[in-house]
Amino acid sequence: MNDARSLRRRFGQGTRMRSGRWQARFTVPLGHPSGRGGQTVTAPHTFEPTTYGKEAAGDWLRDEERRLNADGAAWVTLAELAEAERARAEREAVVTFGDYSAVWLRTRRTKNGPLQESTRRGYRIWLDKYLLPTLGHLPLDQITPTVVLRWYEDVLPHDKPKTTRECYALGSAIMRTATAADGVLAGAVNPFKIDGAGSIGGRSRARTEVIDDQDLRLIMSTIRPEWRAMVALALGCGLRFGEIIALRQSDIDLRTTPPVVRVNRAVGTGPGGRRYEKGPKSKAGARDQRMPVAVVDAVTEHLRSCGTGRDGLLFPAPDGGWLSETTFRKASGGWLAVREAVGRPIRFHDLRATGATRMAQRGAHIDEAKVFLGDSSTQAAERYVRATQSRMDELTAAAFAAVDFGTAGTR
Repeated sequence: MNDARSLRRRFGQGTRMRSGRWQARFTVPLGHPSGRGGQTVTAPHTFEPTTYGKEAAGDWLRDEERRLNADGAAWVTLAELAEAERARAEREAVVTFGDYSAVWLRTRRTKNGPLQESTRRGYRIWLDKYLLPTLGHLPLDQITPTVVLRWYEDVLPHDKPKTTRECYALGSAIMRTATAADGVLAGAVNPFKIDGAGSIGGRSRARTEVIDDQDLRLIMSTIRPEWRAMVALALGCGLRFGEIIALRQSDIDLRTTPPVVRVNRAVGTGPGGRRYEKGPKSKAGARDQRMPVAVVDAVTEHLRSCGTGRDGLLFPAPDGGWLSETTFRKASGGWLAVREAVGRPIRFHDLRATGATRMAQRGAHIDEAKVFLGDSSTQAAERYVRATQSRMDELTAAAFAAVDFGTAGTR
């Protein structure tokens, strides 16, 4: 019976509260396909304390009866439906790994400033090829350790250990930024949790390739005459290829004591192979590097025979621009010919490494090796110093293998 304080219907009921507002509820019929028979459901809000409020409560009950019959086993309460919608909207509000990685790549900075264009280009290649096809569409909060493990096992090229290590390290670095205290997932745990899978900037395996005096004679007799001073600057001054090809004649100062080569710039490679002039690899890379006598002799001969004027490039390409690594490798008398003459696949970079090793063999400590290499990090310097210490272990073991100090019989 309907009265001033109740609204009784075939389905559900409404009750007028002490405040005058109307409240509606119903009981799910026993045996309902949802499996929730006997559950009492109350409207998520009350209705106005007027005749219109009473009618609105009745309308809510009719709508719920219709939903209950129409949805069957899939029926949920309006409150549950609202919560599911809220969770869906929250998920959609979390940026995807693809969108976040694009921002990360654009704004990433190191202690030396923004990423070098060549580094950014390498990261973009790894992202496009290995990370984004699997992880790019996922919201960041849906990338779990299980997802990462499956991606690591199924996608990464484990026959290429360096690529695998660097791709994992890149993904981990992106998510480390996202889960940092000021990140979009502040307080969350970085899902890249595979022990030993990789770390950006991790130490690479030490090379044992050292160019000895015999190798150097073969190199100098094979390399084109106009590139001999490049070999001298790499070995005797620790310059990188990109720093050498950016040198201009004005960067050579033979009047100081000792003479120096001023390293202020380098040539990098950007998207599409576009080359550009940039600063050295690190802040320590900008330096006045002293030249040993042998390097001074080689550079002086080069200036005498191949000088291009004070503002001209020291080692120009045939067209007058920056010399490319491809031309340097493949030209007659280039680095491929050098490798063939030496008989093993040495790299131009091995000249710089050999210079650091020779310095260490003569007692240079890590800070001195850093200055020679123009490196802010100690990792490369430590590598060459460790290699020298290892060599000393071998030398001392061989030198004293046959020595008998007369202690064998006293044991």
